[in-house]
Amino acid sequence: MISSSDGPCTAPALTSDGAASACDRAGTTTYDLAQVLGVITPDSVTLSDDQGSTNSVNLDLNDTDTATLSDASREALEKNLAIVLDGRVLSAPLVKDALISSPLTLVFGTVSEAQQVAADMRTATTP
Repeated sequence: MISSSDGPCTAPALTSDGAASACDRAGTTTYDLAQVLGVITPDSVTLSDDQGSTNSVNLDLNDTDTATLSDASREALEKNLAIVLDGRVLSAPLVKDALISSPLTLVFGTVSEAQQVAADMRTATTP
């Protein structure tokens, strides 16, 4: 990800692997994205059943997708890495360490946000 700006977003859903602008799911932030670093398709998406982190989503990845995510996260160290789902930015966390193992846990601000993300990821038409 190159940058983001708050305010109404009117960019169309992302449809290519090249640099482009994309909206978040709510249409309230515009992200300027660099090229796609990889595509992953989780084998399973589950809400955490850990009492301390019910606002998280676990993604089980196969070995190929784990390697793709590891390479992408290494390339994005100290940068924001946009997670795009159905052409919209789901999240754009700052990468502090390479993500090298599965399952991957995504932590959200609220339980309802985690539930919505898990539901969206289970029914997504594109990874």
